Amino acid sequence: MIKGIIFDLDMCILDAHAFTGTFFDPVLDVLHNSDLPKELKEKIDYQLWTTSLDDTMEMYSVPEDIAERMREAYRKIEVPADIETKSYGDEEFIRDLPVKKFLVTSGYKRFQETKIARLGVASIFDEIIIDAFDDRDKRKGKKKIFQEILEKNNWGNDDVLVVGDNPMSELGAAKSLGIPTVQTLRPTVVRWDDATYHINSFDELKALI
Repeated sequence: MIKGIIFDLDMCILDAHAFTGTFFDPVLDVLHNSDLPKELKEKIDYQLWTTSLDDTMEMYSVPEDIAERMREAYRKIEVPADIETKSYGDEEFIRDLPVKKFLVTSGYKRFQETKIARLGVASIFDEIIIDAFDDRDKRKGKKKIFQEILEKNNWGNDDVLVVGDNPMSELGAAKSLGIPTVQTLRPTVVRWDDATYHINSFDELKALI
């Protein structure tokens, strides 16, 4: 029986592609003013809207000097009040699930906090955990956070589900721990066949618990 569900934020609850405006330009300016090949810059630019900065830097083997300058710019970003922050519109299905609900997200603290505030989803969850990139030495990583949730609640691996989009992040961490995974097939999300379940909307979660 499922006792808890751990949710990701970006491309799971938050539609990251809906962001518009210039608030992210300081990070992208570092990228596009670098001497990386144009094609690589374009791939990194696209990836950054759906994947954390550090994961993207690792994915494309970005040189450390460029990565650190992008991190420094990222630390200062927040979502402006006049920027529309959109969910996929099905988050209310989470509220009534008869389990303990966690939101676990990775990123720079100010940016993630303002996303959550603008979406107005904090009250849906019993606990919100931000795996902050601001101090890299203090990062736990999602695998460690998932382990701590299990231990704190005295749960086994089969007592929880991890819901998200990214096999390189939350889904991969959960799979390595033997936790069942649920991939949210939002627009542009590439289906990961190793996920335990696939859903198009949160209203499908009730049938899985």
